[in-house]
Amino acid sequence: MTNRKPFKDLLFSDAFMFAAVMEDPEICRGVLERILGFPIQRVYVRSEAALFVNPDYRGVRLDVLADDADGSIFNVEMQVTDQHNLPKRSRAYQSRMDLSLLKPGENFNRLPVSYVIFICTFDPFTGNYWRYTFDTRCRETGEELGDQAYKIFLNTKGTNTQAEPPELVHFLQYIENAAVSLQSQDRLIRQIERKLNDVKHDNAMEVQYMLFSEMLSQERMEGLQEGHKAGLQEGHKAGLQAGCQGTLNLIHAMSQNGDGDKVSLLAEDPALLKEMCLKYHMDLSD
Repeated sequence: MTNRKPFKDLLFSDAFMFAAVMEDPEICRGVLERILGFPIQRVYVRSEAALFVNPDYRGVRLDVLADDADGSIFNVEMQVTDQHNLPKRSRAYQSRMDLSLLKPGENFNRLPVSYVIFICTFDPFTGNYWRYTFDTRCRETGEELGDQAYKIFLNTKGTNTQAEPPELVHFLQYIENAAVSLQSQDRLIRQIERKLNDVKHDNAMEVQYMLFSEMLSQERMEGLQEGHKAGLQEGHKAGLQAGCQGTLNLIHAMSQNGDGDKVSLLAEDPALLKEMCLKYHMDLSD
């Protein structure tokens, strides 16, 4: 059993709720426009990447992957704990994005403009800026390389308010202190709050949150264990991921076929879980 934050108390700054709310294409578009400072015609959120455990990636994580009508791609993640690894983490995310976009033998010029964005509730570079933007430049000439790969780190504790658009500052202040939304006339923040409320009333989402919390707790315990053989550790984690993904598939099937009201009871009623597995021809025993 893990000591999880109650589902009803989740905020937009909590990784699970952030991913769930950002599945809404209009909210995702609004957030990206607020961060990047230019209009985006349309956003396609790859929802399978937002609330999904990727077996090919080390660790349990929640992020949002989207692309727009112009072909640009965006990877956005909420960071609430400074693990002092964001530069290398951004490098890994960039590599993963590029590998998924380019087929073997395809011209490298087909790679789209890409953005890796971390929204941090801490200052990742101790400069007191709201936003840090990185591109690849030549040390000698200052010329930009032109790979069109950008990394942006946002800081909800920034102080250089005069240097940034007030809309971006207000958005980051909302993440830092959700009470700002109570008197806010900001359309984007109101959209986020409405979606957040909808998610909290979705039983299937609550079960997904429980599963995510258990997986995260399990990952942390495995990280503390020493002396186990690497093969046993990997096998255990693979089995855990497969079982949880199977449960998510069951939840989806129930929600789509009139059994959504029973989803919240699965964790407490083994007999009901067995009944639903039989009904939808799923085996969660692995």
